[in-house]
Amino acid sequence: MRRSAMVMTAAFLCVHAGCDGSKDGSAAPARTPVRVQLNWVPEPEFGGIFAAQQDGLYAAAGLDVDIRKGGSQVPVAQLVASGQADFGVMTAEDVLTLRDRGGDLVAVFAIFQDNPTGFLLHESNPITTIEQLWMSASTVAVDASPPYVRLLNLKYGGKDLKLVPYTGALAGFLASKDAVQQCFITAEPVECRLRGVPTRVLSVATVFNPYAAVLATSAVSAAKRPEIVEAFVRATSEGWRRYFADPPKYNVGIAALNPSMSLEAMNIAAELERPLIVPADGAAIGSMRIERWQRLERELGQVGTIESGRTPSSGVLWSAPTGTPSGAAAGATR
Repeated sequence: MRRSAMVMTAAFLCVHAGCDGSKDGSAAPARTPVRVQLNWVPEPEFGGIFAAQQDGLYAAAGLDVDIRKGGSQVPVAQLVASGQADFGVMTAEDVLTLRDRGGDLVAVFAIFQDNPTGFLLHESNPITTIEQLWMSASTVAVDASPPYVRLLNLKYGGKDLKLVPYTGALAGFLASKDAVQQCFITAEPVECRLRGVPTRVLSVATVFNPYAAVLATSAVSAAKRPEIVEAFVRATSEGWRRYFADPPKYNVGIAALNPSMSLEAMNIAAELERPLIVPADGAAIGSMRIERWQRLERELGQVGTIESGRTPSSGVLWSAPTGTPSGAAAGATR
């Protein structure tokens, strides 16, 4: 993340939110520093976090939030568990895997209710389900390390399927109408749409559907500062509500932090991700059910990601202790 851009954004918020001092000229109360580590670069998948920052919601909650960009090599779960970041965005699989190994992470907010990963096919491809794909002789570009790949192999065999390394580039996919590759709903499908290439996505959520882009903190930190977790979750929840009320408004600021993704692409991405983030049953954005975590635990045990017999899902959901303010955090688990 460009530090200059962050400084300019912070300055803008202070000027317009009046955080340099109160109306009588006295100094504003000190805010608690909070470091949030993303697992990828600034994009609409973090829209509510940036909306909360842009609108001064974190500042109003007494938090001085520093959002750090991530990448494929950033060990977010470890950074949070070790206290080098207060909150981090990670997969639900990462949360349970680290807890299985003795880490103390707790989940406080789930951005995606449904798995945003999938397989990208050309529209002309006759395959219509993941089961058909895995039973075919297709060549699929995919990272073989995620648990869902091992789960699909266990479930469908895939003896005729050819798995090749996923590079993150679209060149190979665009060169062949038979090509198939993994994708993230707000990335490759958006780029193909902008290029005028008709595609379809087979959602991994149909066979493997953990929460995604989970915000977690350390259990020790949450126990010591429950009011900080409460304030952060409350502001983040409101940030997502505001983001989806007007994505283009907030995408301008996000695009300034990530010039590799156009504003047009971000606006398309926001609409594609909306149904995966906003709960269909009317529950609050970010809410979670323990049953989903328990199911993930069983699936990870099946493929050997966690040690069979352990229960890392026990205590994985954070809830505000008695005596802390009620609000959005109280609805984070249901």
